[in-house]
Amino acid sequence: MWPMLLDMSRDECKRILRRLELEAYASVITAFRAQGALTKEKKNLLKDIAHELNISMERHRAEVRRAVNDEKLATIAEHMAGPDTGTEWAIVGRRLVPLMPRLVPQTAFTVLANNVANLTAAGNARLPVPAATAKLP
Repeated sequence: MWPMLLDMSRDECKRILRRLELEAYASVITAFRAQGALTKEKKNLLKDIAHELNISMERHRAEVRRAVNDEKLATIAEHMAGPDTGTEWAIVGRRLVPLMPRLVPQTAFTVLANNVANLTAAGNARLPVPAATAKLP
């Protein structure tokens, strides 16, 4: 007879449960986005589901952004519910604080890479334009 319980620690069980909660919420968002517009009823249902699955508001917004930017879901929604179904989704998924612009990365090879880029650009400037190198019949 097989054992009724697996040999798993409490931490392993918590990790697996959390993954299942996140996957379940992502699946619900995916299905709702594919159905079309975000209605008031769907918003209320998502709020209840997020509460039950311990989904934070920031995670909710991230899942909505993922669904809004999914071309397959947008295509399905347009075929099933008509055009312009993503506006409300985009509003709900917007970031409250815009992302900070990234600085240009500086590494030990930055100076070398810049020198090689400048030499290559100078060498390319001396080459004839591609139209002048074509063979004529």
